[in-house]
Amino acid sequence: MQADDRITAYMKERNEAAKTFASTIAVQLFALSIYYALYALIAGGVFYSMSEKTGKIVIAVIASVIAVCLAVVNVLAVIKSRKVYITRPDNTALRDSEEIVTLAYDTARPVLIYKITYSLVIVAAAALVYIIFQILMEDQALAVIYGRIIVSLGTAAAVIIALPCIDRIACYRALLGQTHDLYYDRRPDRPLMYTLAVTIPLCILAWYLLRYFGPRGDIAWIVFPAVAIFALAVPFLVNICRLTDAQ
Repeated sequence: MQADDRITAYMKERNEAAKTFASTIAVQLFALSIYYALYALIAGGVFYSMSEKTGKIVIAVIASVIAVCLAVVNVLAVIKSRKVYITRPDNTALRDSEEIVTLAYDTARPVLIYKITYSLVIVAAAALVYIIFQILMEDQALAVIYGRIIVSLGTAAAVIIALPCIDRIACYRALLGQTHDLYYDRRPDRPLMYTLAVTIPLCILAWYLLRYFGPRGDIAWIVFPAVAIFALAVPFLVNICRLTDAQ
């Protein structure tokens, strides 16, 4: 008993897409931990030998380079994600392979749930370390920074582990007709995906610079709603222009 080749190809491509998406999110979190680590150099007095202003400029330049690299990586991930839509299985393939897919799902589900649970333990452990730093360290500023570094790294590891498992469960359920449809069947909003790919790392960079290097760090959060409005407006206008041209 063997699954239809179209089912196998679809699941393989979808799994690769899920891993790519998880890795992309994890990279953003890893970059955030680097941002915190860079700020810890100033908070810990590492730049004592040079002026504080020079140290902040160096860190701001490094953070900007990282953000640009992340934007490029995100765009490449969006381009790569298009491949999964080519291998969509049809209804005949789904019907002929239902038995083997059911067996595979029953076998894989406990392992997938175990990995998801394990990822939640990692996040909980990172949060516990953050609390311990807050209690034991005398320098509360450094305690917060070190704690956020650990939480960012822990969350990145959890995303890499859990997200492909969650997607695999969703894939099995969709193939077996337990959910409404295969959500990968729907063509994504490409302008929105490209806009998010570029704006997310730049948004994090803007928040970081305003929060830790700006004169009013307490209002740095305003960057997120402002960028969210922009990220939604740009693809909306692009789609409107496309409809106008089509007519």
